[in-house]
Amino acid sequence: MKKRNFAFITILMLCCFQFFLIEDASASTQKLTTNINSIIAKNWTENEHSITIREMESGKILYSKNGEKLIRPASTHKLLVSAAALDLLGVDYRFMTRTYIDGPIENGVLQGNLYLQGGGDPTLLPVHLESFANGLEKIGITKITGALIADDTWFDGDRLSKGIVPEDESLSFASRISSLTISPNDDYDISTVQVKVTGSKVGATANVQLAPYTSIIPIVNHTKVVTKGGKNTVSITREYGTDRIIVKGNLPAGMQQTTKVTVYDPTLYSLDVFREKLKAKGIQEMPLKIGQVPKNAQRVGVLYSKPLQDINFRFLKLSINGMGEMLMKQIGREKLGEGSWSAGIQAIRAYGFDSGLNMEQWYFEDGSGLNHQNRVSSMQESLLLHKVRSKSWYFSYLDALPQAGRKGKLVGATLENRLKGYSVIAKTGYITGTYALSGYVQGKSGKWYIFSILTQANKSSAMSTIDQIVEQIAKGM
Repeated sequence: MKKRNFAFITILMLCCFQFFLIEDASASTQKLTTNINSIIAKNWTENEHSITIREMESGKILYSKNGEKLIRPASTHKLLVSAAALDLLGVDYRFMTRTYIDGPIENGVLQGNLYLQGGGDPTLLPVHLESFANGLEKIGITKITGALIADDTWFDGDRLSKGIVPEDESLSFASRISSLTISPNDDYDISTVQVKVTGSKVGATANVQLAPYTSIIPIVNHTKVVTKGGKNTVSITREYGTDRIIVKGNLPAGMQQTTKVTVYDPTLYSLDVFREKLKAKGIQEMPLKIGQVPKNAQRVGVLYSKPLQDINFRFLKLSINGMGEMLMKQIGREKLGEGSWSAGIQAIRAYGFDSGLNMEQWYFEDGSGLNHQNRVSSMQESLLLHKVRSKSWYFSYLDALPQAGRKGKLVGATLENRLKGYSVIAKTGYITGTYALSGYVQGKSGKWYIFSILTQANKSSAMSTIDQIVEQIAKGM
């Protein structure tokens, strides 16, 4: 009898303990709701917003304000593109760039053409083109009788994603897309050339250099070097619809200004940089053409990119717009046989449906989030962040997200100077009038939570308000 009483009392105590835990959790959630509503009422009386907070493990919704309202996602759209790429292409997927010849090599002379074929690699650099030149040198080619031909048919000919306005086209975040394109360095500002302007002799024009060097991009130099300490008024732009770069203004002596500018024809630009690498090996200059590798051509070189999970790390950390567009076209090419934005959108939407997302609450026309017509709800973006936790690649996906308050462009990245002192791993988003942050935050209890905060407002305080909301989750849960 005593044993039964003891067992009954133990069960009763456990039930009471569980009740208090539930009640305590409910009280925390209610307090969180009150505090967030207060922040919104104080700061966001006019702007549109969509906010959802979930438990990370269960996906249970703890807070939702306009959760199903469709808002521009800005660069948080990359969360979906990244997940689709990792799932549909695979973490070990590698992009390929190839070289071919269509004639015999006789006494070091290639009796025919040399082809450079793009495979959509978003990480191709000038040093990789140099490695192709080294390979040709090793097989004894010293002269080419034909042309140097670029094959960029892996993607369609549509170069610019929808929504990029003409005045932004020369800016580094608005890359033109080709399946054969290079970046100046491993920041991977795709389809750009670095323009360096230096001033030495007062009264003379400044010196303008391109990196990597290319002979097909004309420079119009309307600069003047002024005395040291003078005002720098230099502007660097690309003439609309051409590859001409216009440099104008005053540059103080001893000063240097460097800017990355998009190129109009990324295929021809890549091909010309390859020609410069060949010339450095003693192979004579040859005409440049755009064409297609013939079926009887012989492959003489192939370059494999790093695995996709490594590429994705930089994609999310650095929020590289051009990389998002190339990933979208690559998905379309591999899954539907067409390297286009429309095919990529179709494949990613199918992926979303298959993953259990409500794709009626996702509308997008690009792979970067730049387009102001894109829309998503915080309910769905937070659900995506819950769904990906079941994937084998989840931890590499998580590792690719910026970490709040951590130094370094490949650690804290776009969150380096935000939410210091809190454990937050999230993707930022910004385009004119839109601010977004979606990811994971650890509460004071040690538990992790998922959040998605999207707002449309022309107020600089929008970002600080987002951070206040995330701080409330961290301090209150």
